[in-house]
Amino acid sequence: MRTTSVPLSLLPALAVLAAACGQFVSLGGGSGSGGAGGGPDPGDPTSSSTSDGSSVTTSATTGNGAGGSGAGGEGGAPSSSGSGSGVGGNGGGVNNAPCDDDLALDDADPFHAAQAIELCTLAVGPDDPGLQDARWVLPDGAPIPPGYDLPYALGHGLFDGFGPNVLPRAGKRLLALSSGAARRPGEPGYAAPMGGYTKNYHHAPPEGFPKSSPACPGVLTGQPYDGVALEVTLRAPIGTVGFSFDFTYYTAEFPSFICSSFNDAFVALLSPTPSGQTDGNISFDGQGNVISVNNVFLDVCACQGGPPCSVGGTVYPCSLGVGELSGTGYDTGQGHGATGWLTTTAPMQGGKTFTVRFAVYDSGDAVLDSATLVDHFRWISTGEPVVKTYRPVPP
Repeated sequence: MRTTSVPLSLLPALAVLAAACGQFVSLGGGSGSGGAGGGPDPGDPTSSSTSDGSSVTTSATTGNGAGGSGAGGEGGAPSSSGSGSGVGGNGGGVNNAPCDDDLALDDADPFHAAQAIELCTLAVGPDDPGLQDARWVLPDGAPIPPGYDLPYALGHGLFDGFGPNVLPRAGKRLLALSSGAARRPGEPGYAAPMGGYTKNYHHAPPEGFPKSSPACPGVLTGQPYDGVALEVTLRAPIGTVGFSFDFTYYTAEFPSFICSSFNDAFVALLSPTPSGQTDGNISFDGQGNVISVNNVFLDVCACQGGPPCSVGGTVYPCSLGVGELSGTGYDTGQGHGATGWLTTTAPMQGGKTFTVRFAVYDSGDAVLDSATLVDHFRWISTGEPVVKTYRPVPP
C-alpha cells in the first residue's frame, strides 16, 4: 500500500473553496430576453477529421441574437431561425463572446463548469434543448460525502491553459478534474502529482467497474478513492444526430504502475447506456482499454533515460514528445504520461434527454494523482456518429 499524508500547507488554501461546491446554481446574470437568435450558424460548421480519415460535422453551441436586452440570443435547434433566450445582463445586439470568458479558476458552480466546456445554452423548460441540470457528484453518481466539500472542490478547476503548450480547444476556459489537486504549479492548493494530494474519502466504482483492460488481462483495479465528477443533464436540439467533446488525460502512474491495481481512470458515462454496450462509458481506446495508464493513446510521455520507454516488455515510443507535460507538474520525477488531445463521439437523437458524467478517480489507494482536461462539447448535425474515441488530425 502506497501512503502519503495531507500537507498542512494546503489547509489555508482549502478554506477559500467553501463557496458553492455541490450547490445547484443557475447561470449568472439577469433575466433579459434574447434577440431573435437561432440555432448554430449553418454557415460555420466545424469539421473534425479522425486519424483513420473519417470526419464528422458539428455545430457551434450558441447562436447569435440580433437584438434584445439580453446578452444575445442563445441557440435552440440547429437551424437558421428560431427564438433564443438571453443569458441575462444588459446590452443587446450580437454576442460573439465565449460564455466562459470571465470564469475564475476556483469557481465551484457546476453550471459554470458546464460553460467551461461550451455548454452555453440553458434550457428554460423541460422540453427546451440545452443544459437542464449540472451538479458535482462522485464517480458512481452519489453525492459528495458530508464534511468533504473543501477537499472535493480542490479536485476541480477551470483553467485557461495547462502549461505553456496546452490551451483550451474552444472558448477561454476548460474543465480540469483531478484525483488530486486540480491546480497548477505555483497556485494556492497545488500539490505535485507524484507526491499526491489525498482527499481522505473513498467511494463505490462507477456502474460496470472495475473491469480489466485488454492490455492487462486479469488485472482489476482496487478500491476507488478521491473521485470527482461533473454530471450534466442535456436535451439534444432537434436535428441533432450525436455529440462530441475533447479531453486529454495526465497521470503520474506512468511508467511505474502500468498493469497494476493502482491505476487511476477517466470515464465519461452516458445514460441511457448506448446500444450494444454493457456500461455507459463512452471514452475508451480502440482495444477497449479504459482511459488510464494502460490505454494505447499514451503518446506524450517521459521516463528515466527516455523516451522511448520500455516497460514490462512493452516499448512506448512517446511519439508526441514531452512538450504537453511542460509546466503542468507532470514534468518532474521519474516520468509521467499523457494522451494529448482526444475526441469522443456518441450518437444522440434530437429531442432526447440524457446525462453525461465526466469522472476521474484513483484506484487501490489515494497516492499518485491523475487529471483530465475536458473541453469543446458540441452537437453533431450530419453523418452517423458511433461511440468512438480517436485522435483528431492536427489542423
